[in-house]
Amino acid sequence: MFKLSALVGIRQGYFLGRNWYELMREPYLTIKDIKDTRDKSQTFLVLSSALTPLFVYVIARIIYDLIKFKSIILITGKVFELAMIFQAVVLIYLFYWVLIVFLKEKNGKS
Repeated sequence: MFKLSALVGIRQGYFLGRNWYELMREPYLTIKDIKDTRDKSQTFLVLSSALTPLFVYVIARIIYDLIKFKSIILITGKVFELAMIFQAVVLIYLFYWVLIVFLKEKNGKS
């Protein structure tokens, strides 16, 4: 069971890494390929990876606050603003290319 889980994890990790690279290189073809293959796991992984800057900031902030202040501080600063700006840029980039893929398909172009 462990071997099977490890193999599936390695396969999904490989495809996720490949899709990240291809999203930077050929975003239209990558999103079209994910949509055409209907690979729900890769769709979920790619879209959830767009939320990574926010997750990394929140986890790092919790760890830092617990070490330094022994409790969680809810006030945010410039790093949070940078994480949110980066988050917005990534989401706008993905949304733009997903919109292009769906609009071209709707118009009958390939």
